[in-house]
Amino acid sequence: MMQHTVRDAEGTMAYVTSTGSLFIKVSQGWKEIQLGSLIHLSNNIVPQDEPRIAYQIRGETMERIRSVNERLTLVALNQPHSGHMTGLDTADRLCYEQAKAMGLAPNYRAFISSNRQDLVHVVDRGFRENLPVTNLRGDVMFRNWQEIFTGDGGPLDARIPLYSFDGRDVIADPFWPQKSMWHGSSSRGLRVVDKHCETWRADHMSVMGQSSSLTSGLLLGQQTRSCSNQYIVLCIETHKTL
Repeated sequence: MMQHTVRDAEGTMAYVTSTGSLFIKVSQGWKEIQLGSLIHLSNNIVPQDEPRIAYQIRGETMERIRSVNERLTLVALNQPHSGHMTGLDTADRLCYEQAKAMGLAPNYRAFISSNRQDLVHVVDRGFRENLPVTNLRGDVMFRNWQEIFTGDGGPLDARIPLYSFDGRDVIADPFWPQKSMWHGSSSRGLRVVDKHCETWRADHMSVMGQSSSLTSGLLLGQQTRSCSNQYIVLCIETHKTL
């Protein structure tokens, strides 16, 4: 792998079969990606040589996108948070910094609505329809950004893990004991008035925020919960630097 470093483009992923390790090419060299729990595949896997690889799992197709330039990645922050994130700008900065620390393009913002932002508009206009939304490993969660906001709550495939920036599956890992996430949004990605933990600056028991239980199978489930809860916070790539 190191012999081909010069000619491999940034964003190239490499899998070392002898160790089961996954690496991504960055400007300085290669960074290892921490992988989550094992997904057991059936024996009828049919690998493809195209940029999109389809895996057969229990008779259904799960699609994986190989190139980081072909997708928008949805990733969780490395720790849970109460509704007191010291504001939207701080939440965005955490996404930016954790992506950069893992050697990813720092084009990430928080997956939340606030008093001055509707979640549906977080991704840049030119990237909302032509790129799939995937997890950190490239497993397709939604065909495009707009598919999340059709009003049905953004159904999730239970077979597809949701990873943090440091590679942990937030649904399976006990570090996130509460399997809910903050979003402050309606099912169509619009801000919910008075349900954004006072612009993500409050963690009082009496203050409410809009959230979703990921174990319910919905990314944008509609649950109003106390801002004192320590929930998952997601980040989304907003554009691609080609």
